[in-house]
Amino acid sequence: MDKALLVYFILLVVTVAAIRFAFYCLKKAGEAYFYAAQLTSDQSLRRKLSRKAVLAGNKEAYPIYALSNPTEFDGHKPMEPFKFKGMKCIFTDFYFPNRYRDYINYEQRFFCDELLEFKDGKRNGHEFFMNCMEALNLEDDYVIMFMPCSRNWHYKRRFSALNDFLEDYYPESSNGYKFITYTGERESLHLTKDRTKKSLEQNFYINCDLTGKKVVVVDDLFTTGCSLLNFKKQIEKKGGKVSYALFFG
Repeated sequence: MDKALLVYFILLVVTVAAIRFAFYCLKKAGEAYFYAAQLTSDQSLRRKLSRKAVLAGNKEAYPIYALSNPTEFDGHKPMEPFKFKGMKCIFTDFYFPNRYRDYINYEQRFFCDELLEFKDGKRNGHEFFMNCMEALNLEDDYVIMFMPCSRNWHYKRRFSALNDFLEDYYPESSNGYKFITYTGERESLHLTKDRTKKSLEQNFYINCDLTGKKVVVVDDLFTTGCSLLNFKKQIEKKGGKVSYALFFG
């Protein structure tokens, strides 16, 4: 009896040690996959390695996996039109705030930098606009309007170069760049933590009649859609209909 009990305890110790060793190996494998996912510049390989790290239980790999596979966590895909509140919308790629910069790859960082340069007026946005227009295959007459900003000078800095481009290369469309008149300044929604609970202060008005006009709205980012819906209401008050919306990210 004592011998059987001794064998039992030996087997128990060996089993526990084997399980602990297996978890140790799994932990180390997760760390290895995580560091490999961080170092690789190949997006496909990054997805695979981060997935293996997640399956191995490495929590640090969660954001890398999620940000490497944004279409798995978002119902929309880049350059594929989608419906939002009766409007046909499109965006060129996913934008990630700077707090996630350590978890995204080189191509994603490059795109985010491009978008920020567009916001700051350092990039004209011609390519983004043309690609979205081509993907939507717009043929009807339309008015192109730009999303109002928190300040007039932000609006001019962001959209003036694109406005000049439209006047030269899209003469068949009605350019609505000058259809916005500013009445003051407001807080930027991009600086608020919970935009869904933030009421948008009105700091502009539309200075023309849009009765019977189809409108294309151009903006830098699509987040909650609050700004777009507010602008849509203002356009409808002037008789227009927002049919399309283009977003950089």
